Amino acid sequence: MNLSAQAFPAFDHVVVFGDSLSDNGNAGRASNGPVWVEHLATRFGVTLKPSRTGGSNFAVGGARLDPRSGTTSLRAQARSYLRASRPQRRTLHIVYGGGNDLLAALGQPQAVAMVDTAVASLRSIVADLARRGATDILVPNLPAIGITPAVRAQGRQAVEAANKLAERFNRALDQELSGFAGHTGLRLYRLDVWQLAERVSADPAAAGFVDITTPCGQRRPCEGYLFWDDIHPTTQAHRRLAEAAAQVLETR
Repeated sequence: MNLSAQAFPAFDHVVVFGDSLSDNGNAGRASNGPVWVEHLATRFGVTLKPSRTGGSNFAVGGARLDPRSGTTSLRAQARSYLRASRPQRRTLHIVYGGGNDLLAALGQPQAVAMVDTAVASLRSIVADLARRGATDILVPNLPAIGITPAVRAQGRQAVEAANKLAERFNRALDQELSGFAGHTGLRLYRLDVWQLAERVSADPAAAGFVDITTPCGQRRPCEGYLFWDDIHPTTQAHRRLAEAAAQVLETR
C-alpha cells in the first residue's frame, strides 16, 4: 500500500500517549529504525518529536496504562499534556497501550483485575481528551502477545495465557469505547492490530516477512524479520502497522 498524504484527513499535529511501541526518544527507541507513529506522522508531513525535547510524543518505554504504575503511565502522560495544552482541531491523538500491563499480569492471580484496570484507564484518557475538545482519536487494540519471542520462551501454557489476556483486553476495550459512538464532534478510529498480527502469523511471506519468531538482533540485517528483540518489532513491522493505521484513517 502506498497511500498519498492527500488521501488522509488533514492533520497539522500528532499527539501520542503510549509505551515503547510508540516511544521515539523519551526512554529510547526500541527498534532498528522509526516506530509506527513516526512513519504515520511522516505521511501527514508532521515531524514527531519526543516530549522531553518539547515535542508531542509523550510515549515512554515501559509505560503501563495502570495509573498506579508511576509517573510514566499513559494516564500521567495524558495528564501532563492536558495540563499544558488544550486539544486543537486538525490534531490526531493516538492512545496505544496495554502491552506492558498484560506482560505484568501474566501468571499473576489478579491478572483479570489488572487487565480491567488497564482498560478502564484507557477509557478515561479517551473521555478526558474528548471532554477537552479532541476531535480525532486513534485507539489500536493489542495483538496476541503470545506471539512475542519473550512469551514463547516461557512455553505453550504461557503463550495461551497471554493470548487469553489480550483477548479479554480487546473485548473489554471494544465494549468501553462503544459508549463513545455518536459523541458529537468526535471521530474515534479503531485499529485492529490483533487481526493484522493474525494475518502475518498465517502468511508471513505475504506480509514481507521471512522470520516471525526469531529476534533479528543488533548485529545482523533485520530485513524480513518481524521482531527486533524479544518483544519489540522491527521498523519494517512498524511500517506495516503505520500503513494499516493510514488505511483506517482514510476510510473514515
